[in-house]
Amino acid sequence: MKTLVVYYSLEGNTKEAAEKIASSLGADIMALVPVKDIPKKGLLKFLHGGSGATKGKGTELQPYTLDASAYDAIIIGTPVWAGKPSMAMNQFLMDLKNKEKIIGAFAFAGGSAEKCLAGLCEKLPSIKHKVGLADRNSKKLAPENEGKLNAFIEALKAEIA
Repeated sequence: MKTLVVYYSLEGNTKEAAEKIASSLGADIMALVPVKDIPKKGLLKFLHGGSGATKGKGTELQPYTLDASAYDAIIIGTPVWAGKPSMAMNQFLMDLKNKEKIIGAFAFAGGSAEKCLAGLCEKLPSIKHKVGLADRNSKKLAPENEGKLNAFIEALKAEIA
């Protein structure tokens, strides 16, 4: 099954996981790159990112490097902003015509990613596998990421085999 991992990453957490997933599955990978990204630090990061995400807004993205319609299965990854997917991921989902191809979702949060993942699963019932991961700065929760990510990858391997 031809598989694509699509992700947006502001600080590198989601990118690292996307690369591991794509490598483990033999999948292609595509980063979502906003034309104008949000600030990486400070109050504006939270105000701009959280506000837009809460409202379900998208953002202008640079042209996609791959055609998602050419794939049989898609896995999406996003940071969690105010309990919601990033604006870049919102835009990708608005643009995607074949949403039923999305079989997996992963999300990184400073706290819990469950609200974000539940919202994605509600909008996209084709998602069969999901995992919430902790920001690498979370000394308490980040050590659990490797095991969770490996289990997610194994479930996806069984799905696309």
